[in-house]
Parts: sequence; structure tokens; C-alpha cells
Amino acid sequence: MTNITYIIYLMLSFLMVLYIGNECYQNGKIYINNYFPQNASLANAINNTLLVSYYCLNLGLSVWNLGNINEVFTIENVLLEISLKLSTIILIVGVLHHFNLYAIYRIHKYFKTYKR
Repeated sequence: MTNITYIIYLMLSFLMVLYIGNECYQNGKIYINNYFPQNASLANAINNTLLVSYYCLNLGLSVWNLGNINEVFTIENVLLEISLKLSTIILIVGVLHHFNLYAIYRIHKYFKTYKR
């Protein structure tokens, strides 16, 4: 039953990370280009760097969490373990998203202030 948990967890976590990353990347293009309208290459570089960092961190975290999955014997335990591990990843994604938005805001403010 533990092997089934690993397979389900990896499939769900990878799909979730890839979907959220792609959505944030696509929507982030508009957001970042608004902050840096005169410098599209900088906006694209920031967006690409955020995407690569996001994938590395969250896919790595997903694999690392495999070592923390307890042995399971029932379907209820499988669902509980998968839910706990996926909710951890979702929480981290949310916190990092807010830190990234704040960092982008600060970079924008810096460029707006010192580029005049």
C-alpha cells in the first residue's frame, strides 16, 4: 500500500506543481511587463528565473517529502498521507508566491526611483 501512496503522491504533486507554475508564469508575464514596460527583456528574465526557481524548489520538495511518508495499511491512511504532504507543498507555494510578489514590487520601486 505504501508504494501506491508514493505513486499517487508523486503524480499529484508533480501535476499540481507544473500546473500552478505554468499558470503563475503566464499570468506573471502581464504583471511583470506592467512593472517594467520599457524593459521587456528584464521582465522576461525575471519571469523565467522565477519559473525555474519555482520548479526546482517545489519538485525537489515533492521528492524530498517521499522520505517523510509513513507506512500505510488502509485507504484512509493513504488519503491522509497524500493530503498532508500536498497541503504542505500548497502552503509553501502560497508563502513563496507572496514573497515573490513583494520582491518584484521592491525591484520595481527601486528601478522607478533610481532610473530617473
